[in-house]
Amino acid sequence: MTGPRLPMVDPQSYGAVCAVIDGCLTCGDVAVPVTVIEAGDPDAICQDDHGQRGTVGIELVAPVEAGQRLLIHGGVAIARLDVSA
Repeated sequence: MTGPRLPMVDPQSYGAVCAVIDGCLTCGDVAVPVTVIEAGDPDAICQDDHGQRGTVGIELVAPVEAGQRLLIHGGVAIARLDVSA
């Protein structure tokens, strides 16, 4: 099963990212699972399952490392997703 084809967007622009059907890295009403691409402090660059990248606040779950999965809401990581379970 394949989902709808998403438009190509500038990964630095949240304006187009908000059109993502399953949620938004910044302002979605649902939590979105993402993968940490580059860890930083207090933010990290993360990528959602549609390939959209954005800056995510990681204060609540720090420290994080590249490759870790996080659950974010409103541009802030609210939980770690345990992939080993």
